Amino acid sequence: MNKESSTKRQLWLLLLVAVALIGGCNSENAADKPLRLRMAHVYEVSAPTHAYGAAQLAERILEKTDDLEITVYPAAQLGSEAELLEQLVAGELDIAITGPSFLGMWHPPIGVLDAAFATRDLDHMLETARSDLMAPEWEVLREKYGVRVLDTWPYGSRHITSNKVPIRHPDDLKGFRLRLPGSRTYQASGEALGASPMPIAFSEVYLALNQGIADGQENPVPVIKAKGFHEVQDYLNLTGHIQSSIQILVNERTWNRLTTEQQKTLKESIQELGSEVHAGIIKDEKRLIEEWRKDAEKDEEKMQIIEDVDTAAFRERCRKFFSKGFPFSEVYNRISAEPSEKDDQ
Repeated sequence: MNKESSTKRQLWLLLLVAVALIGGCNSENAADKPLRLRMAHVYEVSAPTHAYGAAQLAERILEKTDDLEITVYPAAQLGSEAELLEQLVAGELDIAITGPSFLGMWHPPIGVLDAAFATRDLDHMLETARSDLMAPEWEVLREKYGVRVLDTWPYGSRHITSNKVPIRHPDDLKGFRLRLPGSRTYQASGEALGASPMPIAFSEVYLALNQGIADGQENPVPVIKAKGFHEVQDYLNLTGHIQSSIQILVNERTWNRLTTEQQKTLKESIQELGSEVHAGIIKDEKRLIEEWRKDAEKDEEKMQIIEDVDTAAFRERCRKFFSKGFPFSEVYNRISAEPSEKDDQ
């Protein structure tokens, strides 16, 4: 997205906020029971985000209260990620899920969470996202766009899959056509890793890999399985270069309609499910890698697991790349230099 398009989009979103604030004066009374909220996201029903998280939210809340109900619309039923966020800002949707790169189009510093090797593992990523360091960035979203971040959930550790050659070192990515999401942060991360990044629509990745248009792609293991990328790739290279996250966002006017108890119930339920999503992702990744390893032992035509990746070399290259020139460089330098609590134990 060029600068002019980004500016127009931000102006449009600010207009939506203003219109929604005017219309919000006639909103329902918080005492109405039950208060019904609408939540939507673009992830498939089999994805950890939904299976371990969003799909359980209505029932989790019902266990705690009978005055708050949530209907969840998964798999882009109500529109694309961009459309859902526009609905959220306008107050047509109460809760939505998106990631840092997309939010970074509104407020660039947030993109740091999707920069390669900003964080070491999912634990470190969650510590960072929920820390005082990121709190001011989330506050900008609330003040400028009227959306509040209720929590950050993990999406998974992203690994590179490849055809023909395994990827163990940045030098192995020279001239490598690596598909990544089209956002500036992801494309920059591909360059930082040493690849030639390609922005291909997610729905077209399988075909691009199968036809050799791209040499590889990168995603969390459960996503690789769900989309069948393992069927058209020779190697899974355990680079763990990005610890992906997603943010659970609520419209600020919706939040203010809730009673204190309803707010507590909603936030606690989402945080609890975030822990379950985390555990589910770890479990699924371990199970799938083991299954693929066994399959490769039986059939050399199956995707091979490459574990001896020189992550230190990748990390050093990415730290130099992102150390300056980006709107989040200062934050990146601080985050990437900090050990996680897990490392200290």
